[in-house]
Amino acid sequence: MRIRQVFNRLIAGGSAVLLTWSFYAKVAGKTLRKAADDLHLVWIILAVLLVILLILIAEYLERRRENNLLKLFTKKLEEVTQEQKTGHVLVDKQSELYDLGQAVNHVQSMTQSLFKDYNRQKRGYLGLLEYVPIGVMVIDQDREIYLSNHYLDDIMEHELDMVHELYYSALAEFDIVKTVEETFRTKQDQRAEIKVNLAEQTKILNVNVVFIPVSGHHFFVMLMIDDVTEQKQIERMQNDFVSNVSHELKTPVTSIAGFSETLKNGALEDPGAANKFVDIIYNQSLRLKDLINDILSLSRIGTNMEVNFKEVQFSQLVSDCALAYDSLLDERQVVVLNKVPAKMKVQADPGKLKYILSNLVQNAVRYNKVGGKITVTAKTLENKWQFQVSDTGIGMTSEQQGRIFERFYRADTSRSKEVDGTGLGLAIVKEYVEVLSGQIKVDSQLNIGTTFTVILPLISENNS
Repeated sequence: MRIRQVFNRLIAGGSAVLLTWSFYAKVAGKTLRKAADDLHLVWIILAVLLVILLILIAEYLERRRENNLLKLFTKKLEEVTQEQKTGHVLVDKQSELYDLGQAVNHVQSMTQSLFKDYNRQKRGYLGLLEYVPIGVMVIDQDREIYLSNHYLDDIMEHELDMVHELYYSALAEFDIVKTVEETFRTKQDQRAEIKVNLAEQTKILNVNVVFIPVSGHHFFVMLMIDDVTEQKQIERMQNDFVSNVSHELKTPVTSIAGFSETLKNGALEDPGAANKFVDIIYNQSLRLKDLINDILSLSRIGTNMEVNFKEVQFSQLVSDCALAYDSLLDERQVVVLNKVPAKMKVQADPGKLKYILSNLVQNAVRYNKVGGKITVTAKTLENKWQFQVSDTGIGMTSEQQGRIFERFYRADTSRSKEVDGTGLGLAIVKEYVEVLSGQIKVDSQLNIGTTFTVILPLISENNS
């Protein structure tokens, strides 16, 4: 179309030259040959040629401008497909590309509106997902990550917000990927409990994979992961606790019932045997009482447990605790060295502090060597104070030190089996120390001895 218009204009320009030339020749009464020599005719021809040249230049510039507009339209459409923000294209209403420019602007406006709505909805979905207390990842039919929440990052202990990345490259956990792939294969929901070994710890995860059809040929797969490690640990601890309590209760109850039956069946007639059986029944009843008291103590411990701070003269408290085990100390020929400064006073809960100290001293006596010694020291540090109970006893292995504060744990040694106890004392000690916002440490060597260190916050009288 454009070439034909230029050709028509060239013909029109050439015709104008000839007509002008002929007209001038007739008016001057000269032949064409003579007229060609006339200077005025030359100027007229040059003028006409100049007009034609200007027309051609104008046509070239117009075509170049329209080509630039077409390139600009192409660039704008590419920017639209790449979700880039861009302004509208301004086109002169007289231009033949005006309608095309308006159409491109309209497409751009609609696309930006759609992307805006899409991003708003996506932010809304992500906002909702962040409040869901489980890890969520949505995977498209090409196995690429569509979206995921930060809770999943926390569970898996690394960043998973890699949109458009293949999900199995991000997760890289065989059992989880296997469960998701089963959903892709069967188009059915899947559920599994999976144990994964992560950098910081081993976790137990409840994995649910849901198939979400969108259309006949389009679907999503939603992966939901819940960390149930702590829940499983609590369940295990509860089961272990019930099992251990049952076992610990069974021993004294069986002894009491058995020897009572023996006495009932005629042993009362034998004074020597009767006294022996009564002593056993009495000792077993004391053990049963201690066990029940320890269980009750554990049941009362919690974050809302009442704490009453009072001034305690710690050196006197050490002496009182040692005096309570005077007979046991004489039996074992163990000496208690109280090296706590006589004037040292601290703000603490007297009952809980006494239980902590008494239990540590009692263990130091029970697991000490005959003729051994127990040393109690204390000192004030910056913003805290600490005391230590050291013995020269049988000591512990590193494995035993790691488990010594577990409920009902007792080291599997011949000496430990000989020592009476409920297996709950140190567990209660640790709980009481934590209630008092402190910490307890143990350092031990086999056949050399054990040192327990209790560190508590230094509380002023005004803050108690």
